[in-house]
Amino acid sequence: MKAAVPRTPTGIEGLDAMLGGGIPRGRVVLVSGGPGTGKTTLATQYLVNGILKHEENGIFVSLDESQKQIFEDTKNYGWDLEKFCNEKRMAFIDGSPYTRGHKVQRFKLGQEVRDTADAINAKRISVDTLAALTLQYPDAVQRREIIVELFETVSDTGATSIITDEMREAHSRSILLEEYLADGVIVLQSSQVERTRIRTIDVEKMRGTAIDNQIRPYLLDENGFSVISDKDIFTYAAKFLLKR
Repeated sequence: MKAAVPRTPTGIEGLDAMLGGGIPRGRVVLVSGGPGTGKTTLATQYLVNGILKHEENGIFVSLDESQKQIFEDTKNYGWDLEKFCNEKRMAFIDGSPYTRGHKVQRFKLGQEVRDTADAINAKRISVDTLAALTLQYPDAVQRREIIVELFETVSDTGATSIITDEMREAHSRSILLEEYLADGVIVLQSSQVERTRIRTIDVEKMRGTAIDNQIRPYLLDENGFSVISDKDIFTYAAKFLLKR
C-alpha cells in the first residue's frame, strides 16, 4: 500500500481536486499566465487560505508591485493583509529593490526570505512575479543564475511555494529553465469567446502526485479565484456558443 503524500491544500475551490488534494508539501510550483489571468490573485489567495483555513503562516514576496498597491487591491476580495502582517501570521517582503541589483543585493533578498521564514515559521511562500526579476538581466547566463538562486532560496525554507511568471506567446511556447526547476507547472490562459472571456487552467506537471490532465475553466470574481473542476473547457465554452 502506497504511503499518503503529505500535501499543502491551496484551499482554492476546484484546484485541489485537480491536484489530488493539494500541492505535495515542500514543493515549488510555477504559475504562468498572461496579464489579467489572475496570477497574483491565486498566489495571494493561497496564502490567505493557509492562514484562515489551515493555521499556516505565509510570506508574500513582491518583485514588482508595492505593498500599498497589493494591500489595497486585495481588500476588494475582503482580505486584510495588513491585519495578518500585524498579527505575525503573514510577512510582506518588498523585493523590488533587489531586481535591479547585483549579486550581493540578490543575496540579501535570499537571506531576508530565509530569516523571515524562520521568524514566523512560514509554511507557505508566494513570489510575484519572476518576470520582474528576469527582465532586468538580458544576459542569458546571468538570467539563469538568478532563476536558480530564487528557486533554491524558497526551496531551502522547506515551505510549499508558488512563483508566478509571465506567459510566453502560446504559439511559440518553449520549455524554459524555470519550468525544469519547478516541481509543478500551472498555466493560466484567457480567451475571448463571443462576448464572454473564458479563462482556463492547465496543470502541466506536478511531481509526486497524479494530476487532472484536463484543461479546466476557472472564474475570477468578488470571491477570488475558483476552478470549475467538474467541466472540461469544451463543455463549458459550448454553453456560450449555443446562445448565439
